[in-house]
Order: sequence, then C-alpha cells, then structure tokens
Amino acid sequence: MDLSSIKHHFSWIDYLVFSLVLLLSAAIGIYYAIKDRRAADSTEQFLMGGRNMSILPVSMSLLASFTSAISLLGYSMEMYVFGTMYWLAGISYFISAPFAAHFLLPVFHRLNITSAYEYLEMRFSRSVRLVASSIFIIQMLLYMAVVLYAPALALNQVSGLPVWISVFVVGGVCTFYTVLGGLKAVMWTDTFQMLIIYAGIIAIVAEGSRRLGGFGAVWEIAKEGGRIRFNDFNPDPFQRHTFFTVVFGQALNAITLYGSNQAMIQRYLSIKRLRDSQIALYLNAPGNLLVLCLVCMCGLVAFARYHTCDPRAVGVIRKYDQILPLLVMDLFGSVPGFPGVFVACVFSAALSTVSSGLNSLAAVCLHDLVQPLYQHVTSRRMTDKQGIMTSKGIAALFGLVTIGVAFLADSFGTTILQVTLSIFGIVGGPLFGVFMLGMLFPWANTKGALAGLLCALAVNLWIGIGAVLYTRADMLPMNTLGCETSNATTNDTLRTTMVTPMLNETTLAPPSAPSGHLHLYRLSYLWYSGVALCVTLLVGLLVSFATGRTDPRSVDPKLLLPVADRFCCCLPASWRQRLRCSVSLDKVEHRTDSYSD
Repeated sequence: MDLSSIKHHFSWIDYLVFSLVLLLSAAIGIYYAIKDRRAADSTEQFLMGGRNMSILPVSMSLLASFTSAISLLGYSMEMYVFGTMYWLAGISYFISAPFAAHFLLPVFHRLNITSAYEYLEMRFSRSVRLVASSIFIIQMLLYMAVVLYAPALALNQVSGLPVWISVFVVGGVCTFYTVLGGLKAVMWTDTFQMLIIYAGIIAIVAEGSRRLGGFGAVWEIAKEGGRIRFNDFNPDPFQRHTFFTVVFGQALNAITLYGSNQAMIQRYLSIKRLRDSQIALYLNAPGNLLVLCLVCMCGLVAFARYHTCDPRAVGVIRKYDQILPLLVMDLFGSVPGFPGVFVACVFSAALSTVSSGLNSLAAVCLHDLVQPLYQHVTSRRMTDKQGIMTSKGIAALFGLVTIGVAFLADSFGTTILQVTLSIFGIVGGPLFGVFMLGMLFPWANTKGALAGLLCALAVNLWIGIGAVLYTRADMLPMNTLGCETSNATTNDTLRTTMVTPMLNETTLAPPSAPSGHLHLYRLSYLWYSGVALCVTLLVGLLVSFATGRTDPRSVDPKLLLPVADRFCCCLPASWRQRLRCSVSLDKVEHRTDSYSD
C-alpha cells in the first residue's frame, strides 16, 4: 500500500460545503435574535430560553453538548489503537440516564435556579458556591480548548487546512451565534449540527464498508488483528479498559456530568415540566449509543484499511487521532464535496460543544460572580438589560479566551479522548462529590464541603498529573509489511523495526509506569470521578463532624435527595422516617410528584 498518493488538499467544492454549514449555524443565531427581539430584554430568555423549550431541541442539545469532535476522532482512534473494549461504554448510558432523571433532576427542577451552583449556596454557603463556580470555569475552558484545537490539528495534517484558520473561524462563528441568539439559538443550532454529524459518520461507515467488501469483512480483519475485545472482565482498576472500568467507571463519569455540569443542568431547566426534562434525558441515552456505535465502526473500517500499513509508522500522520480524517481523504478524496462533508461533520461537533460551553459560562459568571459583586458594590440589583449585555460580553470574552487557550492544547499529550475524559474526572469529579455530600448527608456543613472539595481536587490533580508524566498506555501491535515507500532503506527499516505480531492474548497489559514511581499513577482515568467522590464524601463528613455537624432538622428538605423513599419505598413509614435522619420529606415528595404530571 502506497500512502504517499493520498490527496492532502481540499477542492473549492469542499470549502463551499464547509462554509455553508458555518453560515447556516450563524444564520440560526441571527434568526432567533430577530424572532425573540421583543423578549430579548430578559436574562431568563437569553440564558434559559424562557424555560419553555420543547423536548426535541433539549434532547439534541444534551447530546451535542458533549458529543464533540473529540468523540468523533477519539472513539475511532480508540478502536484502531486499543481495540473495542471502550465500545462497552454504551451500556453505561443506560445506567447514568435513569439515575440522573429520577434522583438528580427533581432536586434541581424544584429549586427553579439558573446556575447549578446556586444550590451550593442554599445548602452550604456563598463561599462553597464561589469555589465550585471557579472550578467549573477552569474545567470548561480546558475542555473547550481541546475540543477546538484537536480537530483543527487533525485536519491540518491530512487536508492542509491551516490550524489557525480552523481555530479562529470555528471559534468566531460559535461565539457569534451564542452571543447573538442565546440559549435558544444554541439549542436549535445543536439540533441542526447533530443531523450533520449523523449524516457524516453514517456516510463514512456505509461507503467505507462497501469499498472494503462489507462490514462483515471489516469485522473479520479487525478480529484477526486482535481489535475485537469484549471479554476482559478483570476487576483491576489499574488496567486501562476492562468491562467493569468501562461500564461502571464511565457511568460514574456520565453521572458527574449530569449532576454537576452547568451545561447539562441548564438544559434540563430550560423545560418547564419535570417529566419532559426526564424524557429529554432518556432520549439522550440511545442518541449517545448511536454516535458511539457509528464512530467505533469508523475506527474498525480504518483498521481494515490500514491493517498492513500503519500510517503513523510511515509518517503520513503524526498522531493516531488523525486516523479518521486520513481515512476520509484516502477513500473519498477524489469524490467532490465528500471531504467537505466530513469537515463539516467534525466542526459541527466542535461548534455545538463550544457554543454550549460559552452559554453555560455566561450563566455561571453572571449569576455566581458578577451579579453578587454588583449588588455588593452598588447596593442594588442588576436590571435585565444590564444582565443581558453583561452575559453577552462574558460569552464573547470567553470565546476569545478559548481561542487563545486552544493553541496551548498541543502540550497536553496522550490521546484526545483520554485527555477530555480525564478533565471531566479530575475537575468534574470533586464538583459532583460536593453536590452528593449536600444532597445525601444532612449533617454536612460548609467547612466539610470546602475541605472535601479541595482535597478531592488536590488528590485528583496529583494522580492525573502523575499519570501524564510517568505512565503510558500499551498499544496493540501495528503492521507495516504492506507498506510501499520510494526509499528502499526506509522500507527495510520499517519492516525490521515496526512490524509486530498480531495479538492472540485475551487481555491487554495495564499502562506501564517506570520503576520508582507510585503504582497509583496507573489507575485507569475512568475511575478519577470515583476517587473524587469517595475523597469528597469521606473528608467532608469527617471535617463536618469534627467542626460541629449541621442539625438535619435545620436543612431545607428541598435540598436533599430522598434516598430512603426511592430505595426503601416498601418499608413501613416509621422506618423510612428514621432513615431520613429526622428530615421530613413528605411535602417535598408530594409537590415534586404533582409538578411532574
């Protein structure tokens, strides 16, 4: 196989298709800015869509918010390099969605809040709210930077599209329509972009499989190459991907997003009725599964195409994150417009994620930082007009910051999928932990919440940074026996140094760490959320009891999660009351049930 002949540039038709998607995304923002101009003087309308959004756009926006370009490039790379164990993450969606819908959503919905972190002030204090909001801001900036930069770099390597053009154009367009149209524009643009994403990846799977003899042939090649791996049931949390790690670790990661990330919670609360929010969340699970399956199939198609000549070994690509763009240019580079459709697909995923992030950052900054500061300084509340102008300014500012930070993302190292999921676990895990501390344990106080949050963040940063510096994941073998190069010496070198036999073992070795470094650094990145949750709860409760626990009777029942009533509903009422720790939840449960009808 000669990979040097692959087309590495776009035609004018490709640029036209890509430009049309960007223009349509911007047009949606303009449309809703004009359509809702009479209601535009309300921050509720700009940040929450007036709380009257329907199920379809909310469900699609929930899906699009974290179905980023990272998913498209990362899932396919995962299949190509490490095999199909991560595909089992699809099971986790059907664990996390019901849990979030019936345990977390009711708590947020009955409080009628805009920023998720308002809950923390109601339950603990303003200081906990401010610390949590600041951590969320850092998390989203890091995540959006990777989302914006990674696809730009990948496409640059295989199409010649300059990185700075991709970053500036895509970052500028999503900032434009987010600032102009608010949450409603973001949600309907997400819906449009998800349709583009589905169309793009379905076309790649269908046409790629056809050219390789059908997906059955693709599967057989991947099986012979040791990529089909679903049978690793090792419970060891220090192994990168096993059944238990992928299913339950990823489920906890997803619950962390559903239960503590403003971008997700803001979308639930844009629907008036609780039951409709729950339906939107349930629809998110099969949508996520469909994206995962299609992109994993793309990864197997890529392996079937290059199983005898690894593109990275011959220098055609720099990172395995670029395998999917290479596949598209290889198979469809001669088809006018198809590479443009793929670029539109990838950057639609980036647009939807970054725009959702900008809108959520505007909501958090306005409600948690700017408005309280303004009221403290001026002794009066912001008007709606001031709030809207400030929100738009914040969104625009964070758009520019994201573009700037994106150019630093190249220093993150490792795979983009692992980087992004690590960010969620390392930074998002402690946030979820402090929410759970407040909802599950009425004895927890402010000092315990702050101690638990900061200790969990410190522990996760320690493990995460150590993992980046001192460990590496062992890849499955690659083959270069089928490569054709113009340089005979280079060809001989490839044949003698890069060829490795196909794997017959049923398990993949855990990430290796140089001797002398902590074994803890080898912990699978999918368990970072679990570590954070345990540390937050343990430290939070110890400090709370050491410094004078909160009297459960003084806690507003609306702020607690009725675990006893959910899991022990068949027990006598007197027993359930004891399990409630002296907190009366009868009125809260009745009001929530009636509200959901």
